[in-house]
Amino acid sequence: MKLGKIKKATFKWHGSQSKLALLFLFSIVSSVISATEFEQCEVAAPLASWDFNAGESPQNGNSVVQWDDDHHNIQPVPDTDLQGVKFFFAGGGPNKDATSEWRYEIKKPVQNTWEYLKFYQPINFYHRAITKITAPELLDETKWNKGDAIENDKGVTAKVHSVEGDILYIVDFYERFSKNWGSERLIQNKTTGANFVAVSSRFLTYNNKLSAQWQGRYANAGMILETQAITPHHDGTMGVGYCRPTIIGTDWHKSTTARNTFFNREESACFDPADNGKVVEFVIERKRSTSATAQDGGYKIWKKVDNGAWKLIHLNTSEKSYQQGQNYFDHGYVLGWSNSGFDEDMRFFLLGWQLWDQKPDFLP
Repeated sequence: MKLGKIKKATFKWHGSQSKLALLFLFSIVSSVISATEFEQCEVAAPLASWDFNAGESPQNGNSVVQWDDDHHNIQPVPDTDLQGVKFFFAGGGPNKDATSEWRYEIKKPVQNTWEYLKFYQPINFYHRAITKITAPELLDETKWNKGDAIENDKGVTAKVHSVEGDILYIVDFYERFSKNWGSERLIQNKTTGANFVAVSSRFLTYNNKLSAQWQGRYANAGMILETQAITPHHDGTMGVGYCRPTIIGTDWHKSTTARNTFFNREESACFDPADNGKVVEFVIERKRSTSATAQDGGYKIWKKVDNGAWKLIHLNTSEKSYQQGQNYFDHGYVLGWSNSGFDEDMRFFLLGWQLWDQKPDFLP
């Protein structure tokens, strides 16, 4: 009885303080819960997402993005346990380009986008670049064989791709331009000893599309990520598809290439033959300029190979990319026209795709 009285008395003596403590504790818990709920509401999420490798059909509806078709739907990646949407580029001769493009509509226009793409890169990928040289007479095909070593009178090297009549097509050249392969240049086959003096030369276009977004009619105010070949003379490696982010002109600014300003203009590799047969992922950030005069638009590009870490490989957000009245994106496509073409059939597989209106939380 005495113990009970002591407890009761003690409780009475601390009664007002206990109530205040309980109220204080309750306010802290409520704040923590509210903060947690707020944080949960603010977790970044894509506007649209498809995991094709998991079997999610492109025909599945989405309130933000609508694909034009199913692009032949999901197909298995040969000799792997992967599956995705296939992009087939038919191989062909030196003048043969190729295309495989998948378009979509952004039904909720977005001013700044982060596009996520997950590819299976073909086992035989090689970004082709060809120069065409005209000889003064028909060439003996037995003396100009594919892979033969070529050198001009200035010591600039290349390899034979093919011969058609009086035309010699070369690849893997140290440098292009007619000053190296054009009029009056001595072209020597170091493998067979054959030679001729060139009449003229012309390099064939070798920029390819990787991803595009624009507003309204194609390619109005477009921001199109291309890939291109870069010669060893300019510190490139032949066969690599280097990133070439472009900004299409409008009434408010001219077309431009958003060079890689952050990394001392170092060229960044989008598709590298070293990654053939691997899973290659990209996030492409496209940013509209905030006004007609502001130079605060451009690109950031991140890349990841297999289970490696995400790396920022390209940055330039000091360009003009403004569109009066419709300063946003409402259309896009994946891959597209390959001006370079390919010697062999090429099969890319899109394993996953997402569209964000803020930086994805998986990026560094």
